[in-house]
Amino acid sequence: MEAFRNRRLRRPLERAEKRLVAILGVYLCFLPWALGAELPWLQWVSLAIAALGFAAALGSPGSGRRLVRFPIFWIGLALLGYIAVQGANPSWRYVQTTTLWWLVRVRNIPWLPTSIEAPFAKFNAWRQEIVYAAAWLSVCSVWVGVTRRRSLRILLGVVVGNGLALVGLLAVQRFTGNQRIPWPLTAWTRSNITASFIYENHTGAYLGLVAFCAIALALWVFDRDRRALAKSTSAGVLAFGALALIGAVFFTLSRGAVLTLTISVMLLCAWLMLRQRFLPKLPGANPVLKQTVIALFVVFILVVLRYLDFSEIYRRWDAFAEQGRSESSIYSRRLARAAAIGMIEDLGLRGVGAGCFRHRFPLYVMRFPPIYQGGNLYWEHAHCDWLEIPIELGLAGDLLVLLGAAWGMAWFARRRILWHPLAVPLLLGCLQTVLHAGFDFPFQCPAILTTWCVLLALAGRWIELEK
Repeated sequence: MEAFRNRRLRRPLERAEKRLVAILGVYLCFLPWALGAELPWLQWVSLAIAALGFAAALGSPGSGRRLVRFPIFWIGLALLGYIAVQGANPSWRYVQTTTLWWLVRVRNIPWLPTSIEAPFAKFNAWRQEIVYAAAWLSVCSVWVGVTRRRSLRILLGVVVGNGLALVGLLAVQRFTGNQRIPWPLTAWTRSNITASFIYENHTGAYLGLVAFCAIALALWVFDRDRRALAKSTSAGVLAFGALALIGAVFFTLSRGAVLTLTISVMLLCAWLMLRQRFLPKLPGANPVLKQTVIALFVVFILVVLRYLDFSEIYRRWDAFAEQGRSESSIYSRRLARAAAIGMIEDLGLRGVGAGCFRHRFPLYVMRFPPIYQGGNLYWEHAHCDWLEIPIELGLAGDLLVLLGAAWGMAWFARRRILWHPLAVPLLLGCLQTVLHAGFDFPFQCPAILTTWCVLLALAGRWIELEK
């Protein structure tokens, strides 16, 4: 009977699920390599791939029933409908000449949510709807189409492998001193590229998220192999990859990503110590293997400390340590936060429209001359997603987002996942991004937003499928 059960558990994936895993794997790889999917045409491609994956997910047996029972499907659908109302009811129109741009008041229905009528390339509610729709379709695809933990392991492995490839690209850029690599990407942006992202803080946030994927897989594999009394384990390889990803975050020169990663790793270490204390003791690992893995880690760290140049990292943190809150980037963000607070006080009830924050923000930034500079300094974001997203969505949209977050937290809490070796590290990794959003804008990058949402869905499905 046990042999039959093991054969059943190892049965091949169904054709529909194989197709879904292939599409989602390609999609999760595509997002970071496509400059974070921040350009308009790349966002259309992103939506097309997400829709293709959703169609594949609906091909699995019972998917329709699971979909209608999935609250995030209805909450996301309501949010997209709300944003569509915003886009159809603009209260301002963006006007531009060769050298100037301004907003013109237009008639609208005053009791409905509103937005700004702006060119698609300059960002508007419809473009933001594309970004949110792609993330929503991906989450629904995972929830209704993945029926085996093997599929979840494949997807997590793809994310980790893709992240390590980005680490390799970042290493090439640092050693060559050329941030225009890879060359085909230079035609799409005038900015330097950190790994494959236009903004180095987005690179740090993404790699930090992937690092916790590697940690989660390593812990789960280690627990599984110990329970099976296996003579060897691949957990060491995954842990080595996690170490490389964590080290790469430092070399993105993103202080926010380093800070939130450090906090999350400290929380993880505290959780591991408590887990070791309260859970029943499992058989120990092979001592020779354990010593070999530790020796490899020590050698790796010594090589990194000997050959890599940490001077640029030191200079950035040294400036922060000396100047503190008066350091230029910190000071400017404090003023931008003050401007955003004034904006949410005036416009937070109705909202300015998804994706339209950048068009109204200059009217509030101009109250702070050091960050306005006579209109020469343009702020697309407030460097605080905790403020920017509520300003865009308004009270009704914020309630929908909070409703989805409350359902997710309640769902995980009911399943008592406190000591789960895979779900808890994944949730800590997602918490890291939420903390980072308090003083930057990682969720304005489609690659980070979609990957973050998919990882939460993967953690949830893993718990649901596990006996």
